Amino acid sequence: MKFSTKCRYGARAILEIAKNYENGPVKRKDIVKNQQISDSYLENILISLRNNGIIDTLRGANGGYMLRRPPEEITFLEVVLALEGSLAPVDCLDNPSLCDKIDQCPTRDIWKKIHIAKEKVLRNVTLKELIENRKETYIPNYSI
Repeated sequence: MKFSTKCRYGARAILEIAKNYENGPVKRKDIVKNQQISDSYLENILISLRNNGIIDTLRGANGGYMLRRPPEEITFLEVVLALEGSLAPVDCLDNPSLCDKIDQCPTRDIWKKIHIAKEKVLRNVTLKELIENRKETYIPNYSI
């Protein structure tokens, strides 16, 4: 399963907000500029993140977007679920009533294992870890 553009751009946007957690709200225009995401597309992403309780909006001259909780308390799974919805590779994992062959399906176990593995990976990574990993991998080159 590939993640949608909404999810990929949303990941960049939420990390932009998370890395500025201590500095206060981040303006949408700054996310647009720093992450090269169109303003109208970003607006839809931010609405999804807000509706799922991950970010808040602060109005006014000093307003913008900020995390509802510290970055170390927000898993990447929460973000992906807010932007993608279910990660189940087949519909019957979310809604068993869709299939009358659940009990004898030879592939259901593998779909379930894939689903559990994806969620486990995403659940075990926080926004803070992603931000810190990025800082560690970026080593500026000042040589001439």
